[in-house]
Amino acid sequence: MAATKTLKILTWNCNLNFTSKYVEVEKYDADVLIIQECEKLEKKSFKGYEFHWIGHNEAKGLAILTKGESEFLEMRYNPKLIYFLPVKFKDILILGVWAFNSRAKKFGNSRSGYFLDAIEHYKEAIGSSRRVIIAGDFNNGPQWDIPGHQNNFVDINRSLNDLGLFSAYHVYSKEVFGLESMQTHFHQKNPEKKFHIDYIYANFEEVVSAKIERFENWSLFSDHTPLFTELK
Repeated sequence: MAATKTLKILTWNCNLNFTSKYVEVEKYDADVLIIQECEKLEKKSFKGYEFHWIGHNEAKGLAILTKGESEFLEMRYNPKLIYFLPVKFKDILILGVWAFNSRAKKFGNSRSGYFLDAIEHYKEAIGSSRRVIIAGDFNNGPQWDIPGHQNNFVDINRSLNDLGLFSAYHVYSKEVFGLESMQTHFHQKNPEKKFHIDYIYANFEEVVSAKIERFENWSLFSDHTPLFTELK
C-alpha cells in the first residue's frame, strides 16, 4: 500500500518584496505558502503555484500560494476583516491570517482586525470543511492577555481547539504557549525583543514535523522567521 502523502505548509511575514525573497523559501517545496507583507502579483507569478492576494496597499498585503489549482472563496470573504484570506485547495479550507488587531481601524471604523471576529464569521465554513488550515501572523500571544479583553490569545486558542484545530508547532514540540524555545518575530530585528506570534493551526491526524528557523539565518530578509510544518 502506498504511503499517505503529507502536506507541507509554510507561513512567513517576509517584510516586503517577496518576489526577490521567494528563492529563500522555494527549497521547502511547500504545498501551501501563507505570506504576510507580500506585494500584489499575477495569479501565475511562481511556477507551479497559484497566487491569491488581499490588501489595501499593493506593496504590502496577505498572500496564499498553493501548489496546484485553488479557489479564492469570494462569497465567503469579508473585506471588513483585516486581513483574513479564505482559499479552497483540494478538499482543504485555508484561512490565511495577518491580524491587524486594533490597528484595523485605520482603514475605517467598521473594520476589525481581531481574530475572534474572523472566527465568528468563518465558523460555518470551518465546520463544513473536512480539513482546515488557519495560519499566519496572528500578532498575538498569551503574554499580552488582559482580563476581559475581546481578543485575548487564550480565547483564540480555545476557540480554535473547540473547532478541532490545534497549533502544529505546539503539538509537535509539546511546548507551552508563551514558553516556546523558538520565537518567530524579532521586533526591529532586535534579537532581545523576541516573540512567538506566528502559528499554523490544523485538524489533520498527525503532525509529522514542525520547525521554526533561527533568526540569525533570516535577519537579512525579515524581522520574522519562517514557520514550517508537515501534516498527514
